[in-house]
Amino acid sequence: MPTKHPLTAGVTLLLCLGITLPAAAANTIWPARETPQSAMIGDYRAVSCPLPPPEPYTGHLQLDSKYDQSDASKTTLTDLSHDTRLIREHIKSYHNGLNEGIRLFEGARSPAEANIALACLHTWLESWAMEGALLSSNVSSTGRAERKWSLAAISGRLLKLQALTNNRYSLTAAQRDWLQQLSGAVMDDYTPRQSLDFAWFNNHDYWAAWAVAATGMLVDRNDYLHWSAKTFGLALKQMQPGVGDYRYLPLEMDRDNLAIDYHHYALVPLVLMTQTAEAHGRKLTRDEWSRLGQLVNLAALGALREEEVTELTSRQDEVSRHKMVWLLPFLSMQPDHALALELYSKVKQDVGYYGQVGGDLRPFYPDID
Repeated sequence: MPTKHPLTAGVTLLLCLGITLPAAAANTIWPARETPQSAMIGDYRAVSCPLPPPEPYTGHLQLDSKYDQSDASKTTLTDLSHDTRLIREHIKSYHNGLNEGIRLFEGARSPAEANIALACLHTWLESWAMEGALLSSNVSSTGRAERKWSLAAISGRLLKLQALTNNRYSLTAAQRDWLQQLSGAVMDDYTPRQSLDFAWFNNHDYWAAWAVAATGMLVDRNDYLHWSAKTFGLALKQMQPGVGDYRYLPLEMDRDNLAIDYHHYALVPLVLMTQTAEAHGRKLTRDEWSRLGQLVNLAALGALREEEVTELTSRQDEVSRHKMVWLLPFLSMQPDHALALELYSKVKQDVGYYGQVGGDLRPFYPDID
């Protein structure tokens, strides 16, 4: 399996050798633009990638959760089976390679570097697409989660790549078909949960909705956006008023010492879906903006002054900075939100990169200072 930054060695080697939405077509929240690297792109599909991808993973997705399911708060870590560890490492090695390909393209200083990076991305995507990776019907709840996280990461990267290549990177028929099959599997997995009567409607559903929405923008499937909009609308309704000027998500608040961390994690897909809705002409109402803004208040207060959040039941773990990437799209839409600005002023040097949504998002929000 590939090591960390697997494509770097390959490049060096080759260089040495030589909500209801309108019916209009799906837009993208990250418009295409000319970049120094996009001007270097040639026939990248004719270039050989020096590093082969890991074997497409087509096996079962009967994966264990990292949390002890007998713990109501789902905060106690448990040992994973050997099989689960191997499968996760296999899938992770694939994502690491895709991330590295994007990074190398972003930093390319010559046509050779740019086209090798795209060649490897194309090769790795085509390999897993041709074999129908991650589509097993033999799947556990955690396996379903792994599939939707993978789809979110892959489609997020490709949305970003299309923007940074000025649409000069294009999907093959096999790649488009694979992404649509993955989206179909994710919708099959999560449609039964699309109700506030479902006891565990939570961040998993928001991430599934974002994964499908991102793919919808990528492959121009407005029906995917409609499916995602339903989950987004339910999430807005699910937000409960707190003691202060904030709202919270009930199941995320139940996560004990991880409650604030999980609110930040949930905000990533929720804010990206907000941006998606706005980009497609479905403007949030005043009440919906108020609800989302109050959820942001909760997340920011929990990270800045957790003692002001009455509903917390224990001392909170520090929130991982990558989970605060939602600040960028949120502040691009709500630049005067006081608590979001206060939090961003504290963490901005560490915020912007999250592999699960495509990598470094700062190029798309240049006005957030």
